[in-house]
Amino acid sequence: MKKFIAFLFLFATPFVFGYALQYHPFLLQVKDKHGVTLAKILDKVYVDKIEVRNNRCYYIEMTSSADVGYEIDRCKVEYTQQSIYSQADRLNGIEIKGTVWVEGNSYRIRKAGESWSEWKSSELLPRLHWFQRTGFEFRKQNGEFEFVPTSGVKRIRGSSGYVSQNRVRKIQNGEASGIVIQESGSGKIVIQESR
Repeated sequence: MKKFIAFLFLFATPFVFGYALQYHPFLLQVKDKHGVTLAKILDKVYVDKIEVRNNRCYYIEMTSSADVGYEIDRCKVEYTQQSIYSQADRLNGIEIKGTVWVEGNSYRIRKAGESWSEWKSSELLPRLHWFQRTGFEFRKQNGEFEFVPTSGVKRIRGSSGYVSQNRVRKIQNGEASGIVIQESGSGKIVIQESR
């Protein structure tokens, strides 16, 4: 029995620690004060927003007229980092700040009840196309990551369904309410998004 459990642990471990999305190498390296990579945290941030299957991302953008489904080929999480920090940033303990978003080289859309459109390219200016739809502003302050969604990302949900209200716990993080996605000792990772 012990050998079977050891066998299960050895072969199950890569799946437990795998990432749902493909990440820029920087996001796999930078860590919070608990040693958790930004990529691992972003997997949790995007879990209810983006569904990943066979290196393609799927999400539904909720609009006033009709929900629109997106399929993104070769999707990955990209980022830009601000390189200029003010003295106030340094005094406030801000170590890193920037923007993350999910992008791909090609995409197609489907309005509710309709069929998929033809594939379109977004290779030339991917950031401009995807940032507002799937982006989060992020910062690492005093060793902890915080995320503020763009207006577009507030309107998207994974194609598997909408987020259930009972699955989120609201907390106070300073003045901003948000959703705790990880809590370890005094460390909190918070998405500042009202539901």
